[in-house]
Amino acid sequence: MADLRIYHSPYPNIKVPTNLSVSQFLIQTNPDDVSPEKIIWQDFGDKDQKVTFAGLRSNAAFDAAGLREMLGLEYLCDIRNATVSPLYPFDISKGDNTKIPAGMCFSSGTSGKPKAVDLSHHNLIAQLLSVRARNPFTHTSTSREPFFPSFAHIYGIVSGVLAPAWIGNYVQPMARFEYRPYLQRAAELKANILRLVPATAVRMTKDPEIKNLDLSAVHTVMCPGSPLSTDTVVALHQILSPEATVLNGYGMSEATVTLLRNTRGGQRVPASGSQLRAWRGPSVYMEYKNNEAETAAAFRGGWMCTGDIVHVDQDGYFWLTGRKKELIKYKSHQIAPAELEAVLLSHPSVTDAGVYGVRDEATQEELPVGFVSLSTAISNRDRSQTMERLSVFMDARVSSYKRLRGGLFLVESLPKNSSGKLLRRELVRLAERLRSSRARI
Repeated sequence: MADLRIYHSPYPNIKVPTNLSVSQFLIQTNPDDVSPEKIIWQDFGDKDQKVTFAGLRSNAAFDAAGLREMLGLEYLCDIRNATVSPLYPFDISKGDNTKIPAGMCFSSGTSGKPKAVDLSHHNLIAQLLSVRARNPFTHTSTSREPFFPSFAHIYGIVSGVLAPAWIGNYVQPMARFEYRPYLQRAAELKANILRLVPATAVRMTKDPEIKNLDLSAVHTVMCPGSPLSTDTVVALHQILSPEATVLNGYGMSEATVTLLRNTRGGQRVPASGSQLRAWRGPSVYMEYKNNEAETAAAFRGGWMCTGDIVHVDQDGYFWLTGRKKELIKYKSHQIAPAELEAVLLSHPSVTDAGVYGVRDEATQEELPVGFVSLSTAISNRDRSQTMERLSVFMDARVSSYKRLRGGLFLVESLPKNSSGKLLRRELVRLAERLRSSRARI
């Protein structure tokens, strides 16, 4: 077994397909997360690792934390200087590849502790075939892009490592996401694909400097993570091209391709009926590593329950409303944070937004709390007044029970993971700190 600690460089593009071909089990983790209290073996008890492939930053972190001795590693290998030994490819045709584990990644942990997700060779092959068959124009050898999603997450490992090795498209990795360098590099490369998160897409639409970059080659924008508003899509078309395709993607570590149904009775969901989303298919994961309780709770009759709430429109399209465990419950009402975030982001001065529910001890109710980052065009002197206007703007556009009774706070940036997803669990601590310091606007 090998733990492949993936740092953004060309080396994972070489190592990952090679390791999979000889049946080495890969554990995809974020190099920035290496510490004694977070190390993955403490979570699920595997102590039999003999080899760890690592990048320069990971090596230093392993040694600084004393993990080489703690884990009994035989040796620690810097993948930049690794020697190559020929091995015959692993033949998965002689067994059931749905039961042959290929690797493990960790769920995003946006609202709770990350879980170790076991994926089979069958899962990864199915994901590659599905994305290629569904979007052949996007997933082609002529595609080129700078790439910032972390190779430690399923999105990065499939789109940035496995797919290019198979399809032959050009990917230039970034060590970490930085807004301006990412777009500048896209312009220099004449990139025809942009992978964004909604916050970045919104920022682009409100950036007066964006007109100075030549992004005319972009024909596709992929924007997963959370719902993307119609106004943002229209604004992206104005920046790029009316013919550009803007895809608002959805996925999770446990699977990437969905088949939806009504979990109650197996009947087709009627229009406007909000239900929990469930799916099954060849890309659905094997199990949560050494976590039988969570695995059992996730499946019902062979269907994986995602915890996401969707509704169906008159044309049969599914719309993501939010996650069940993230819903804010106020006076018997259920409030989806994503809905309130979309309203905040529709304000021209807001570049990023997050909403979370914080329990109020006095009323014993869960109160919506909002966090926003403002455009750099707003001077420090005008920020307080802008926040006051934003509160009025918000109250005028939502029902009374959806108002941000827990407060609306101005922050420089919101907590995100390395793929740009909002870490809602961190908003609780942020709210407590700001409320206690009387920073409420």
